[in-house]
Amino acid sequence: MKKNKESAIGRLELRKRAEERLKKNGVISDLPTCEAEWVRLLNELSMHQIELEMQNEELQDANNEIQNERQRYAELYNFAPVGYLTLAEDSTILEANHTINKVLSFERSYLKGVRFGQFIAQADLPVFNTMLKKVFQSRTMEHCEIMIGDIGHPEPASLRRTFRLDAIISDNLQQCHLTLIDFSDTREALQTVITKEAKYRCLFEASQEGILILDYKSRKIVDANPFIAHLIGFSIDEIIGKELCEIGVILEKELSRKANVELQTNKYICFSELPLQHKSGHIIDVEFLSYIYNAGDKKMIQCNIRDITHEKKVKEYEKAIIVSNQETIHALASMVEILDSYTAGHQKRVAELTVAIAKALHLSQSAIEGLQLSTILHDIGKFNIATEILIKPTELSDAEKNILRNHVEAGYDILKSIHFPWPIAQTVLQHHERLDGSGYPNGLKGDSVSEEARIIAVADTVEAMTSARPYRPAIGIDKALRHIQQQKGKLFDPLIVDTCVKLFHEKKFTFSARPASETIISLGGGGYGETL
Repeated sequence: MKKNKESAIGRLELRKRAEERLKKNGVISDLPTCEAEWVRLLNELSMHQIELEMQNEELQDANNEIQNERQRYAELYNFAPVGYLTLAEDSTILEANHTINKVLSFERSYLKGVRFGQFIAQADLPVFNTMLKKVFQSRTMEHCEIMIGDIGHPEPASLRRTFRLDAIISDNLQQCHLTLIDFSDTREALQTVITKEAKYRCLFEASQEGILILDYKSRKIVDANPFIAHLIGFSIDEIIGKELCEIGVILEKELSRKANVELQTNKYICFSELPLQHKSGHIIDVEFLSYIYNAGDKKMIQCNIRDITHEKKVKEYEKAIIVSNQETIHALASMVEILDSYTAGHQKRVAELTVAIAKALHLSQSAIEGLQLSTILHDIGKFNIATEILIKPTELSDAEKNILRNHVEAGYDILKSIHFPWPIAQTVLQHHERLDGSGYPNGLKGDSVSEEARIIAVADTVEAMTSARPYRPAIGIDKALRHIQQQKGKLFDPLIVDTCVKLFHEKKFTFSARPASETIISLGGGGYGETL
């Protein structure tokens, strides 16, 4: 009861105070006459109070949002990758963001009040001053490019940074806002591209190959170097804007069509020899290479055309020389066979086996060619030995053996002054050397004996033992192979011996036909004589 009484008294007191305030403010002139009217009025006041509180909360939220936006703006302003400055008309710095610290190498506290012009390279000051003056006079946005270096620290111009400045007048007409964008790296990259383009253009213009650049979609020529005009006889103006088929230089139309399909599939084609028709009508042989590449977002085709007419003539001449050399070599080799009818075909058959061994050992084609010629000439030194010794039907004396052994040095002396692309003279000199040093003429051992000489040593021994000699009939391939196996690692290279044996046993290698007079016998005691 007491609490309710106090609450009623509080309401009456509140009512009285509200009445006085309302009268004072002139809001009401007549007071309510009943308690119900007072309750209604108090409820309205309470609602107004709540509305005010809610409005206050909204205002506070809006204020907080404004503060947050200001903070975000400040962070964007201060830490942007672009430098921001506010300048007076005389270039005095009024405000700066944090990025300027890095650009000018000074704290913002120092920069305020300092003229920005003192940081600019002397040569660029007139450009900057002109821009600034124009901004304040015309109220337009202006820009310029300047170089900035560390103030008070002279440095090479190459180390200075280049900036683009953009200036616009502020709302305060006595100030302007300035942005600084460092594009030194961009300019350097651009200069690099320009330099590379100039180098490419120089190579393009000076190339001694015809070069055509075609648009991928239309297949029309969009660029050509000067040499192409020399190559096909048409001026550059005559071919720009046309397709290759329109010019008429490519004779094989079906080949051209297939090449176009292949180019689309593989992005690259190459013809080592292609006939083209010169404007005058004569035919030239060219090497034609074409490939697709990207120039930005556009596809292009480059064609490189090289005249191989002279190259073909040189190759034909070289081929003729090679044939002539081979014929000369065979003629030289036949000199020995004329003197010694028992060795007729010996050098040829040894060459057959050496080539087979070399191929099985996977030697290069060039090495095989050199080995074949070395083998054909390996006994050429015998032409200077008396026929009586070469065809003597009985065993040779020691003195006669020494004379016969001189054929390797005699062959070397004949061949050493001839400039072969292979070590033929040395191979001929070493073909009677043996791994253990028991061979002649220099008693070389192991790897001191060239691989070519080691191959000939095996092939020469096998062929000699399977052919008739004046002092004995042919021995037979089985005993010859058994002999080189017994001497493997001592006289002969193990790998070469194994390869030779495999050729006969597994690959069924056979020599070409021998003279009908040869017979095969079996010798007792396991002795096979010497190969001289």
